[in-house]
Amino acid sequence: MPRHHHHRHEKEEEEEEEEAAAEACGSGSKKAQRKRNKEEKQHIQQLKHIESFYEKPPPGLIKENETKPEDCIPDIPGNEHARDFLAHAPTKGLWMPLGKEVKVMQCWRCKQYGHRTGDRECPFFTKGNQKIEQFRVAHEDPMYDLIKQNRRHEKEMSDSIR
Repeated sequence: MPRHHHHRHEKEEEEEEEEAAAEACGSGSKKAQRKRNKEEKQHIQQLKHIESFYEKPPPGLIKENETKPEDCIPDIPGNEHARDFLAHAPTKGLWMPLGKEVKVMQCWRCKQYGHRTGDRECPFFTKGNQKIEQFRVAHEDPMYDLIKQNRRHEKEMSDSIR
């Protein structure tokens, strides 16, 4: 007989034995006993899950061996220069060939490469936003409030003298 069928019969036999024991003790109906058994099994499953969860290390703690580009060259005495070059070669993402960040993007307004439409590098950035830009510059300046108060104070002083 297949193994899983045998296992199912054992469970059924155990449940029947538990039900028979419950009837002998007079501890309630079969339905109530089944409900208790089901609740106990669920509780045990939850405890097993919690136990196994806390025993495992958090994801990302154990680093998997990442393949490095220099690993494709054998580590023998004549290959140090080639391995060092590959170890420091640019990879995907940000590439800075001469120490300057290269952005491969084109601005829709001025059609130049290296910035996007809303960037401050764009020559057309302040054309449409001059008032907003002046307000931003003024309010980002930490001395703005102090200068404004001094001007107001000077104006009040000059008005009171006249």
